[in-house]
Amino acid sequence: MKKLRTYFIWSLVLLMGPPVFSQFYNCLNLGFELGNFTNWTGYTWQYSTEHPEVTTLPVEGIVDKRQTIISDQDAYDPYTGYELKMIPPGYRYSCRLGYPITVPYSGSARCWNQSLRYTMTVDSSNALLILKFALVLEYAADHLMIEEPRFRFTLYNENGDTIPDCANYDVYATNETVEGFHYYVTDNEKEVMWRDWTTVGVNLMDYIGQTIIVEFMTADCTQTYHFGYGYFVASCQPLYITVGYCEQDSTALLIAPDGFERYNWTDFSGSTVDSFQILEVTDPTEGALYTCALTSATGCEVSLNSEISRYSPHAAFSSYMLDCFSNEVQLTNQSTTNKGQLYYIWDFGEEDESFEAEPLHRFITSGRHQVSLTVLNPPSNCMQVLTKEVESFSPPLVGIDGYSTYCPGESTFIKAYGAYYYTWSTGSEEDSIEVSAPGGDFILIGRSTTGCVDTNYITVTEEPDWEFLAEGDTMLCVGEITELNASGAYQYQWNTGDTTQSIVVMEPGNYQVQGLNSRGCEKVHEFNVELSLPPSVDFLLSTQYLDTRNNQLTASLNAEAGVQYFWDMGDGSTNTGPISKHTYNISNTKLFYTIMLTATDQYGCKNSDSVTVDVVPFVPNIFTPNGDGINDVFMAGLEMKIYDRSGTLLFEGANGWDGRHNGQPADPDTYFYWIVYSDSELVEHSRKGYVTLVR
Repeated sequence: MKKLRTYFIWSLVLLMGPPVFSQFYNCLNLGFELGNFTNWTGYTWQYSTEHPEVTTLPVEGIVDKRQTIISDQDAYDPYTGYELKMIPPGYRYSCRLGYPITVPYSGSARCWNQSLRYTMTVDSSNALLILKFALVLEYAADHLMIEEPRFRFTLYNENGDTIPDCANYDVYATNETVEGFHYYVTDNEKEVMWRDWTTVGVNLMDYIGQTIIVEFMTADCTQTYHFGYGYFVASCQPLYITVGYCEQDSTALLIAPDGFERYNWTDFSGSTVDSFQILEVTDPTEGALYTCALTSATGCEVSLNSEISRYSPHAAFSSYMLDCFSNEVQLTNQSTTNKGQLYYIWDFGEEDESFEAEPLHRFITSGRHQVSLTVLNPPSNCMQVLTKEVESFSPPLVGIDGYSTYCPGESTFIKAYGAYYYTWSTGSEEDSIEVSAPGGDFILIGRSTTGCVDTNYITVTEEPDWEFLAEGDTMLCVGEITELNASGAYQYQWNTGDTTQSIVVMEPGNYQVQGLNSRGCEKVHEFNVELSLPPSVDFLLSTQYLDTRNNQLTASLNAEAGVQYFWDMGDGSTNTGPISKHTYNISNTKLFYTIMLTATDQYGCKNSDSVTVDVVPFVPNIFTPNGDGINDVFMAGLEMKIYDRSGTLLFEGANGWDGRHNGQPADPDTYFYWIVYSDSELVEHSRKGYVTLVR
């Protein structure tokens, strides 16, 4: 498992290699690891067989959409049905060369050509060129091949002449001799031929010592608007077999370079032993020889030899500060190996790294730093990482962090930074101390292990107290709401989630508000809102009906402590207290009274109820319609009929009988009446009897 893990780490470094190994192999930014076109030269031009007037000569420079850095590692190309990932695995960036035509032909010919060139000097460290490319070419079956969208990779010598290498690659949209293309029809019915990421390894051993030019080129069709574009990245590395046989390993791995289509391993006798990129050798013999024949996707062949050899790299380093002012540290490399060459990767913990053997580093901050040294031992994949604490010092970078004020009744921490040792005026030698009342002035002395010294001061004071008020009715009446208010704070936070100064609550419970002043000091108030049950209003009446002889009524209930009672007797009169006695002025114009009681407790919660008492009409047995204003009308206000002894209807209505019939005074006599009325429950009643008319 250790071997596989080691190989995984090494392979990951190689896949992410351009940002690391380009430093070693003289091919900086070949894989666009800087996120830009540093060391690349762009050219753009137009060439049309149908519109020769638009043809131009190549113009040097990077042009928007012609040469584009792709940085979104989750992006997929829409013209492949979102199947082609725009950046290959293991790389941070890629380049798109060209751009799709997204609008129909409008009379302006496209016919764009674009290229990118990279110049490099070949040596033993970069003799293997790894190319990764993906293509999207619009299908143009009615064109001549030379007129179709196109992708080309070419090697040139320093004079600009084409190097006739088998790695050169030139393909058109309908080239049927090229395998590995997919066919796709877009939503706007564009037919596309696309090729997924393809890796090609180029053997540059024959060009060691020479300067070569690597060129990628894409082109639209030469007629009107068929597009052609591609994505690519590249990297370089030594052309050798990596040996995975480290100090603690019991098996050996021989790892051939990436980028070839076929691998054939043979042992010292010439017998084939494997056909994969990685050969695992059990019970390895030191010095045993193996050969791997590699064939690239473009037909290039190369043969590499390897020897089983155990590598033992050991990482070691020391450091010292240059002085007490610059914050610079000199790293001294003490790493060793039993064979091969060492490469170094320094990580200073500040988003900064170095590949020098013994870098001089100026730290951003002063004090203690965790520095890691990774030692690589090619041609093996053996490596070792060592992390140590390194010290730097610079007086401007030594100081005190923390708040110089603290809230009333609380405390604050102040923390020293930028040195190795600390001594406070309190006697503490910790890097931080807690300060509470009464505060005061504090002195910090920061020292390095080499005697560098700096002194700092801070005054810590307690914030003045501040008033945080809360008010609100904490007794909640049934079916009502109450408002809780806070004041005096800069910010408010209720346990309901509200951040307003006041809230409205409809349920009993515990409510809490936290207030912060402008310095962030905190105070808290709590409200325990309780539900107040309504006071009882079940009262009794002394009688269930009234009439002219029985016109007094008493309403009463058992009084509760702290409750006030208010009576509305139904005739405009009111009363207070738990008992209400009242005498009614009974007339036939009002046949019932509604007595209402409203009870209010000490919290302002109210309850009410009402009872209706009926009035029984009084019917006199004699009336005297003689015009003296006394008893001149019989039973005004009730529906009534009056008959004489013979059964003749003399009167009908609700205005009362004035003793006349057909406009003439009726004779003194006894007459029959029939009265109809409804009580408070709308139940109809009737009264029949005799009344004597006296004049």
